Amino acid sequence: MEAIGALLILLLAARALGALVERISLPSAVGEMLAGMILVTVAQFAGPQQTILAGLPENETLAHVADLGIFFLLLMAGVEMQLSDTVHDARKSFVVAFGGVALPLVAGIALGFAFLEDGPQRTAQALLVGVALSITAIAASAKILQEFGLLRSEAGRVLITAALFDDIFGLFLLALLSSIIASGALPSAIAFGLLLAKVISFFVVTGLLGVHVYPRISKEIHRRQAAEIEFGALVVMALCYGFLAELLGLHWAVGAFMAGLFMERSRIGKRPHKSMRLMLNALTAGVLGPLFFAWIGLQANLTALVEIPGFLIVLIVVAFITKVLGGGIAAVAVGYDRQEAAIIGVGLAPRGEIMIVVISVALAAGLIDSTTKDPVAQHLFSALIVMALANTVLAPLVMRVLLRSPR
Repeated sequence: MEAIGALLILLLAARALGALVERISLPSAVGEMLAGMILVTVAQFAGPQQTILAGLPENETLAHVADLGIFFLLLMAGVEMQLSDTVHDARKSFVVAFGGVALPLVAGIALGFAFLEDGPQRTAQALLVGVALSITAIAASAKILQEFGLLRSEAGRVLITAALFDDIFGLFLLALLSSIIASGALPSAIAFGLLLAKVISFFVVTGLLGVHVYPRISKEIHRRQAAEIEFGALVVMALCYGFLAELLGLHWAVGAFMAGLFMERSRIGKRPHKSMRLMLNALTAGVLGPLFFAWIGLQANLTALVEIPGFLIVLIVVAFITKVLGGGIAAVAVGYDRQEAAIIGVGLAPRGEIMIVVISVALAAGLIDSTTKDPVAQHLFSALIVMALANTVLAPLVMRVLLRSPR
């Protein structure tokens, strides 16, 4: 009964706050994470007598639902990403994506080493900061472009495709981070080569299955007009990919992403793809996504604002500036003028689903220890959440100023 009550409270709060922030042109995930933060703050003031509220952050049922949220969010992200659509302007997008990943990644790692105290997990924690800073929230970027009427422009297409590449880079980095968490140090040259071989093997095997096997199964199921069986087949495929990822020492979340990635319209047909998207969107955007983001908010501690304000301010500023500079300089290099390059750089600044998944994996693996004496390490998870929220809010505000200024 307590688990049902916890789910009810969290879902209602997440949906309400998500709808509220959408009215001010922000992604619903911002409100959903805020809902979790507010609930955990209220629980601290309410005292232990409020058993449902007090036990929300440690509720095992919510933790399992959050894992389901990760699974379906990445499955949905893969379905939404049409690989065939990235062919146009792929070279420009790749260069922009590389610039938008490399500079924040290096700056984030340097920031981690500068602020984190020496310890066995310092290397992995510094890499976590770098990975978190390097990933773009494609949904938030698309929403910002749509709001300003730029989604169908060439710069908009390049930006969205670059954000897609960012997600793929992020998943590669997640594999590396998982290896470091397991070993506690950077892998040797041989270990890194082995990890790279495993990653390549995984992508090759899943790619071949996704291109040549699954579309035939999907079309056969669709001929029988059994949408629910087709949806089940997609989930089974995602679970198989996740199991294969774990066998190769990667995180299972990569498998869910890859299963969705190869379910393209061109391979399985328009109608099957549309029905899959509708069912996935209803489940993910309607229930599991809001619960996942609210659960993330529950794990964040707003005392980070008081305990480590210096690190938090530097983190937010560095995260924003390095994305704008990295993506913007790369955009200039491939032929865009300064204003277009600035728009592309700012459009890459929001952080969202994939970044949250990466840091939640790190949290589950014990990389972030709330009992440590190092205040930055203790509040690192909360600081990264606040950074994601701040950058997602800053991006449309700066974009509005850029579009008002003359060329």
